[in-house]
Amino acid sequence: MRDLSPTVDEGWLFLEEGNFVAARGMAKRALGEDPDDSEALLLLAACCRAERDPQEALHHLERASTADDAWCAPAQWTAEILAQDLDRPADALKHAARALDRADEEDEFLDAVVLKAGLEIQLGKTKAAQTTLSELPGANEVQLPAELSLDLAYLFLEAELVDEAEQRFRALVDTGEQDAEAWYGLGLCAEARSDESAKRTAWLRVLEMDGEASLPKPLLGESEMAEIAESSLAELPEHVRQLIANVPILIVDLPARTEVESGLDPRLLGLFEGTAYTDAAAMGGPAQVTQILLFRKNLERMAIDADDLREQIRITLLHETGHFFGMSEDDLADVGLD
Repeated sequence: MRDLSPTVDEGWLFLEEGNFVAARGMAKRALGEDPDDSEALLLLAACCRAERDPQEALHHLERASTADDAWCAPAQWTAEILAQDLDRPADALKHAARALDRADEEDEFLDAVVLKAGLEIQLGKTKAAQTTLSELPGANEVQLPAELSLDLAYLFLEAELVDEAEQRFRALVDTGEQDAEAWYGLGLCAEARSDESAKRTAWLRVLEMDGEASLPKPLLGESEMAEIAESSLAELPEHVRQLIANVPILIVDLPARTEVESGLDPRLLGLFEGTAYTDAAAMGGPAQVTQILLFRKNLERMAIDADDLREQIRITLLHETGHFFGMSEDDLADVGLD
């Protein structure tokens, strides 16, 4: 744990209270006494991040890294900003590797491994991610917070290390922590192994737990969700709108048990049920579209805020409409509707 000057320490307290002006003032006061105060520079970077100015934050982090070239935090923060705020994963990976090299405390090390492996997976560097994750202790060697254990389990799965991922998901299930999330991960592991029976068993548990769980106050009411779905269809060309004009859009909490028993993902956001227009045309008959379903609880769970939920409803509705016209998941990903 690094020692902070009283001035910088007070600045962090101001920042936690949301008083950015006072926090920035404390940082500048500390820098007036020592222009190379890396902690004060990090505080300035934190103010910039809070005020959504990533470029200025990067400037202060570069100065902090130069002032203390053995400190992990500036490199870690730089990688996070490049990845999350500026969508530059290749540049972020360079700084994540530097952060991992500099990490000398357990929490720094774990955070750096998670970030670096995640970026490698994003960039398609699966083997590199496997090497990065191999630096971690085994699931039974170190007791980690449940949330971090869950993140690591998903990283192992994305890195195609299914056995290690399953072991970590199973450990969470056995301790009763992150239950639904861990069971969902076990279902994904079974899916990766093409074990349909185990997948359905795990995902039925997820459906039960999700059904029993109460979400916080809904971000949007059902009527507003329906309005957003309807307005999303207005983006489509006129002839396309005519083809789906009579297709009902239903908003329900979760997929039906019978659907999950047949192998459907319980965390699916939406579902098109019926005959695709292209299939019907090939068979010489009309398209038999039953309905498009939007799963409220799943959409609410993944949304950051109401605006994000509106966008997720729009994307999901257009995604399912794409299926009606015979588009594959890869086709939909190519047009930004994955």
